[in-house]
Amino acid sequence: MLKSKLASFLSRSTSQSVQAMTEPDVLTLSRNQSQECQSDPLRRKPARPTEPRNEKSEIKREPVRATGRPKITCVVGLRGIPDVPGGIETHCEQLYPRLADLRPEQQFVVVGRRPTIGRAKRVCAQNLYVMPLAAAQNRYFETISNTFLGVLAARFRFGAGMIHLHGIGPGLFAPLARLIGLRVVLTHHGDDFLRAKWNRFAKFVLKSGERLGVSSSHAVIAVSASLAERLREDYPSKAEAINYIPNGADHILTTSNSATRTPEEWRAQFGLRGQDYILSVGRLVPEKGFADLIEAYGRTDLPAKLVIAGGNGGSDHDKELAALIAARGLQDRVVMTGSVPHEGVAALMKGARLFVLASHHEGLPIVALEASAIGTPVLLSDITANRDLGLEQDHYFPKGNISALAQVLRTRWNEMPHRDLLAAFNWGAIARDTHALYARLETA
Repeated sequence: MLKSKLASFLSRSTSQSVQAMTEPDVLTLSRNQSQECQSDPLRRKPARPTEPRNEKSEIKREPVRATGRPKITCVVGLRGIPDVPGGIETHCEQLYPRLADLRPEQQFVVVGRRPTIGRAKRVCAQNLYVMPLAAAQNRYFETISNTFLGVLAARFRFGAGMIHLHGIGPGLFAPLARLIGLRVVLTHHGDDFLRAKWNRFAKFVLKSGERLGVSSSHAVIAVSASLAERLREDYPSKAEAINYIPNGADHILTTSNSATRTPEEWRAQFGLRGQDYILSVGRLVPEKGFADLIEAYGRTDLPAKLVIAGGNGGSDHDKELAALIAARGLQDRVVMTGSVPHEGVAALMKGARLFVLASHHEGLPIVALEASAIGTPVLLSDITANRDLGLEQDHYFPKGNISALAQVLRTRWNEMPHRDLLAAFNWGAIARDTHALYARLETA
């Protein structure tokens, strides 16, 4: 009774305000433009070219069937797609076009953030939309504010029956989503409360997000096997609801094969034509271990350059890395590319002698999977998430041990064997597993 009264009250009191806060400009994409929301040529019906119109006629609020099957699923917790940097964004960019193909009777609304992708709605397919909502332009409140609006809009504006939250920060709102009648799926992408950029209070909030998200969701997805095991141990009453479904890697092959520029052109842009180099990729944040890699590389006299591809991670760490490079006299040997689109990253990976990920924290490292998929040998820190890839011991070095990393670079930078991981980490299988999880929830 209380639940139904609260839902009725929220519906009456927030429907107009949520609509006002979330109303985006409408942009209907052509067929070629809508392919941006896919990273491979999946078979799908193109979005119908129409004149811009009120979005309520775009997203059909069909009633839930008697079986309880939700006709609209809302995806919340990411900045947006396509071509938005970040592990969660890459995950969603690869997963949802495939799910939209597997579930043509269902509509998917991906909630993005206006400060990142603008106000225009993107129509990726007849049943896949990206809807930008407001978000605070503050690293502590950006995700929380956007998720709160996304949960309310999912239920009272879009008429969704299911919400899929990505990340433990958005997990804070799993109880609210469940209270107002949504089926809730949470994908846990990693222990964000371990990231160095967060202060003590932020880490407490994120840990609370994990606890509330896991305990309140109908199903939980962990992107690494060790994470799934840890969650089952920490939340034994939810053990049966916790599923291991990893990230994939094969999208990088399609990106490389459909590139608009040759790999040589991309490498020439960064002064790497005919040059051997070691590559690392990621947002410039402390937990990625770029400082360790620069220090270790500086202790060698390798003929190969070190290339670090990644944009600002919302802190001053890029300035700290630039100062470290200058202090070690490595300006002529280390190349900082800044933010590079997926096509450029694929080209850089294809030409690298070795890919190094010195991270102190990861969920499941998509960039390492991409490098392996494209044929580049990988060297990783020995954190649990990296070990979940199942590589042999010689592909790992002790986390934070600069001397050990320098020794491996000196002796094996051009001799590390390649290991193919595509069989275990491909998006087709991941989409099918997620589709099966949705189907179980619909019939529960």
